[in-house]
Amino acid sequence: MRNELGIYADFPELATRDTTSYPPAFLEYMWYVSLAYAMLGRAWGIDVIPSVGGGLLAVLAAACLFSVGPQILGVYAPVAFAFFTGCSLIGIQFFLHDEQALDLCTAFVGWLFNLIVVQALAQRPGFLHRVALVAFVIGLGVLPYMQGHADTRLMRVSAGGTGISNPNSLAMWFGFSTIYFLFFGLQCRNFTVRVVSWAAGLGCLFVVALTVSRGPLLGIALAIVVGLRSALKRHFVPLLTLVLLICLVYVSGVFQETVDYYLARGTEESGRGKVWPLALQRIIDSLWIGVGLEAIPTWTSSEKAITPHNGLLYIGLGAGIFPLMCFLAYLARVGVKTFHILRSVDVGEAALLPPLVTFALIEVMSLDLVFMSAWVVVVFGLAAASHHITRCDHLRQSMPRTVISMETGE
Repeated sequence: MRNELGIYADFPELATRDTTSYPPAFLEYMWYVSLAYAMLGRAWGIDVIPSVGGGLLAVLAAACLFSVGPQILGVYAPVAFAFFTGCSLIGIQFFLHDEQALDLCTAFVGWLFNLIVVQALAQRPGFLHRVALVAFVIGLGVLPYMQGHADTRLMRVSAGGTGISNPNSLAMWFGFSTIYFLFFGLQCRNFTVRVVSWAAGLGCLFVVALTVSRGPLLGIALAIVVGLRSALKRHFVPLLTLVLLICLVYVSGVFQETVDYYLARGTEESGRGKVWPLALQRIIDSLWIGVGLEAIPTWTSSEKAITPHNGLLYIGLGAGIFPLMCFLAYLARVGVKTFHILRSVDVGEAALLPPLVTFALIEVMSLDLVFMSAWVVVVFGLAAASHHITRCDHLRQSMPRTVISMETGE
């Protein structure tokens, strides 16, 4: 039986090792409701009042701030530079650029609210596992709204009417689930759980492949390379089994048509090669305050203006050097902490973070606002505050085997 700290009351000597008080569980469940509403509300026809989702998120943020109480500095210090990024960008837009474009700041306000909520809920043990399961369930809810869009060369799948309708966003959402389930399966001792986890991961990978999005597929490949570094130390046999399973699926020809689509897309110009140098020059020309969010699209020809498709360039172009430096500091802390995990942790919830962070970083460099996605906020937040999650993992490893079996079903 658990006490209020989430530790088994039958083992008081373990409960004294961690004095952190966790936010109440209902706040976490309400955040999942908010997330599902944001992703599926429009598709289900229940978002009749657009402000409901934002209002619920604001209330949750206030409740989470209240719940952490005197621990507020310790909880939010790891992502302080993310808060500086969002607040400075909103301030620069409000005071120095077109006030009519303030609606473009709404996404950044929502990002700040999510940062507040996630960093508080991240104190709860097993948060990453529950987020991954909720993300997977939401992904299943998106499947009925998927539809193909064909041109003369290939077909891409999107999910119109949902919060991840764009093919790239859809691929990133399922890419997160792919990486989580593949590496969670490697850690499982229960054979049935491992098989189910890998089946879910391969299913998510199939959805990623259907989107024919190159960035997420590259991110998954690099994330697997990073994740295998630690997995090879402990999980050689499960890893070999997984590789053989993937080879079997490939030989079966299930992905053959999708591979042909990727080969077709490989000859296409993404536009980044043209817009990135132009966007960088515009940042240099307006270094201190940027050009404003409303003027971010950059003309690459006389007929087309596109956004940078890069989170760093988007922030620097929109608000100048100060928010950009803050965002870089945020990413630097995430990267340093992830490297520390990679070197020192081989098993547990924390060991899942390096491949997930790798995937998220690749996507931040591929699209404008992916760093605001809920799964990225969770992964970056947990990595930035990795001292807490590794402490929870060490606590779990020190529990008697019978307790861990009760908790994980192993």
